Amino acid sequence: MRYSSLPIAVKAFIALFFGLALFAPLPFVVVMPGGATDVLDKVISIKSENSYKPTGSLYLLAVRVTSPDSAMFSGEVVYGWANGDQRIFPRSVLYPDNVNPKVIDEEAKVDMTTSQDKAKAVALAYVKKNYPQLPSVDPKLITLDVKDTGGPSGGMIFTLGVIEELTPDDLLRGRKVAGTGTIDTSGKVGSIGGIDEKLIAAERAGVTVFLSPLANCREITSVPSTITVYAIRTIDDAVKALSANSSPEKLGMTCAISA
Repeated sequence: MRYSSLPIAVKAFIALFFGLALFAPLPFVVVMPGGATDVLDKVISIKSENSYKPTGSLYLLAVRVTSPDSAMFSGEVVYGWANGDQRIFPRSVLYPDNVNPKVIDEEAKVDMTTSQDKAKAVALAYVKKNYPQLPSVDPKLITLDVKDTGGPSGGMIFTLGVIEELTPDDLLRGRKVAGTGTIDTSGKVGSIGGIDEKLIAAERAGVTVFLSPLANCREITSVPSTITVYAIRTIDDAVKALSANSSPEKLGMTCAISA
């Protein structure tokens, strides 16, 4: 059987179609690991003589997400799928439809401020309950300053940071510790998004202990060999994990990792 070649005009149209498709914006966003900020060094400031200097680092981890109005093209999508550190999602999965990006940014800033207020309140309540002999510290003397980051996922780390600086026990013991999770007024730690990306950011920062909300454990696909992951339900769990010398398995706080 003989096949005739396509006319030049048809070939040109096909080439033009696929060329335009390659550079046409697509409704996707990229999620990738962000930076790691030591909250004890750059974020938490306690202007009180009744505070203690920590010996380790406690990292707030960020996840980078392209904004909903950013244009993504076919080549970027293919590269994102091929890059192990990036994940591609339909825009509608992460952002509501027909919402101004400025509104989303403002909501993220409000969530961050609220998480900081909760963290200070929970930390002060923890200190009062567990260290009744220590003098009280006015919340107005505690400031948390985070730049270019939004959302509520730093709640647990903020709380731990304040506890670390207000109590004589050295929880960090010179270690590099990171974690993530929301905090509510009762001290419960809630789930967050981007857990795998935050583990990558933690590994890059040289972290050896990672505190994960229990609800996020099933979403973790892999753990760096240099990091021990603890499953955390409450701020008391987080303090227990840092205070203990045993492994998370012996403590009953192991994070079950999905295959």
